Amino acid sequence: MTDEMSTQRNTRQRRKTSRSTKLLGEIVKFARSEAGRSPPRFLSALRSAFPRLSIHLFEAKGRRLTSVEKSTPINKLVTENDINACLIDRKAIESRSGAKTNLLVPVLVNGSASMLVLAVRSSRSTIDVEEFAALVNAYANILSLFQVSERDALTELFNRRMLDRTLPDRMLGLSSPRRRSSDPATAHLALMDLDRFKKINDTFGHLHGDEVLLQFSGLMKQNFRASDLLVRYGGEEFVVIINDATMANCEMVFDRFREKVAEHWFPDVGHVTVSIGAVRIERQSSPAEVLDQADKSLYYAKRSGRNRVCIYEKLGNEGQIKGYTPESDDSSAYNEKRKLPTRRKPLRQRAKGRAGSAP
Repeated sequence: MTDEMSTQRNTRQRRKTSRSTKLLGEIVKFARSEAGRSPPRFLSALRSAFPRLSIHLFEAKGRRLTSVEKSTPINKLVTENDINACLIDRKAIESRSGAKTNLLVPVLVNGSASMLVLAVRSSRSTIDVEEFAALVNAYANILSLFQVSERDALTELFNRRMLDRTLPDRMLGLSSPRRRSSDPATAHLALMDLDRFKKINDTFGHLHGDEVLLQFSGLMKQNFRASDLLVRYGGEEFVVIINDATMANCEMVFDRFREKVAEHWFPDVGHVTVSIGAVRIERQSSPAEVLDQADKSLYYAKRSGRNRVCIYEKLGNEGQIKGYTPESDDSSAYNEKRKLPTRRKPLRQRAKGRAGSAP
C-alpha cells in the first residue's frame, strides 16, 4: 500500500513538473515580443494552464488596482486587508471567503508590485500554491530583465535599443497602398531635442540637468497617449511614435506639447524649450531613413530659431530639403487622373502611327 501511494505521489509530481515546465516554456516564448509580454497574454496562459480556477489580473496604477479586462473591481472579490497584506509583504497569500479560497500573488518587477494575480478556487478544485507563485514570479523576472535592457535608467522611458528593435516591425506592419486622401492616418515619428541643454549643464550642473530630463519625460507621459511609443534616444534627444493619426493632427499634438514644455517652470533652471522634427512613416526604405528624415527636420527647426515643430513633408514641398520628391499619390493627383483619363487610340491608328513614324 505504501509503495502504491508513493507511486501515485511520484506520478502527480511528474505531472506537475511537466505542466510547470510547459507553461514556463510558453511564458518565455511569448515574452520575447513586446505584445507577448502584455498582461492579457499572460492571463490567457494562466487560464489555459489552470482551467478549473477563476483567475483575474490587475495592474497597479499608482495606488489603484485596475483589471486588465475591465471586469469586476478587485475590492468586490477580496478584502482590502488581504490586498494590503499581499502588496506590503510582497508575497503570495491565501484567504478564505465562504466556500471559496483566494490566492493573491504579486507580480514584482524590479522590486515593485506592477500587477496582482488573483486565483479563486472552489472546494472542488485544488491548486499548488508554490507552483502557481513560481510561475507568476518567472513571468515577473522576465519583465524585470526586459525592463532593465529596454528602459532608460533615469527617465524610465524606452531606450534606443528598444527603438532599434521595434521600429522595423512597426514599419513592416504599415501598408502603403495608393491612397485617395492627401493626408492619410498613419504612423508618425518625431525627434525632439531640448534647446541649449549643454548650457543648462554648464551653468547649473549635471544634477539639475538630470532633473530637467526627468521633468521633461514626465511631461511626455502626461501629454501623449499610452499607445504612443516614448523613447529617450540619447542625451537630451527623445523620440515619439504616434499611430493612427493624420499629419495635421500630429502637427497639432506636437505643437501643443511644445507649448506645454515652454510654459513649464523647471526648478532653479526656469523655462526650457524644445525643437521637434517629425516625419510620416510610410514610404521609407529603412528605419535609418526614417530617423534621418526626422533629423533633417529637427536640424531645420534648430537652424530657423528653435522652439518650433517642423514636418519633413511640408519642408520638402516648400523646397527647404534638397532631393525631396513630392508624393504622387495624393488626392489632387488622384482626382486629376479621374477627370482627365488617358484614352488609348484604336489599335489600327496606333499601328498606322508607328508605321508612319518609322525612318
